[in-house]
Amino acid sequence: MKKKISAILILAVFLMPLCAYAQNQTLIMYYSKTGKTNIVAEELKALMPDARIVEIKSDIGIMQAVMWQQLFNRNACNEPIAVDIEKYAQVILCSPIWLQKISSPMRTIINTMPLKGKQVQMFVVCAGHFGEGGQKNLKKQLTSKEINLKSLSIIKSGNKTDEEIREQVREQLKN
Repeated sequence: MKKKISAILILAVFLMPLCAYAQNQTLIMYYSKTGKTNIVAEELKALMPDARIVEIKSDIGIMQAVMWQQLFNRNACNEPIAVDIEKYAQVILCSPIWLQKISSPMRTIINTMPLKGKQVQMFVVCAGHFGEGGQKNLKKQLTSKEINLKSLSIIKSGNKTDEEIREQVREQLKN
């Protein structure tokens, strides 16, 4: 009997930290149409090897997405994502900016995933400029969903090499 109790205690000592570790993992979710946001997500994964990375997929064309979904704030028809968000203490969302808004596939994630109370970092990728008004609207959208925005990082991809984009990610994480 004493051997069984000892074995259970030893097992508990080793398994409890693993369970706590599993609850504190980071999830990186990204949507990328042109590949620039993919570079950001992959660099984040390289800098956080224990993080899990999940690509958001949507088969909608860029014209329909921008003209219909962005102008009228419609959710996208994303492919289902098999991820238990409850396992993650921190979530990093990476999205391109279309018409001064996050992409409709990412907006769908924000509107449908149980992110309430999660620590969320956002990396937005824009070819040009993501203005104060767009940033304010994004923060307002996240606040309305009771999402704790830990940080908002703007990555400028216009006329940048892949390495320059990666360097911006590294700089943002330092800050």
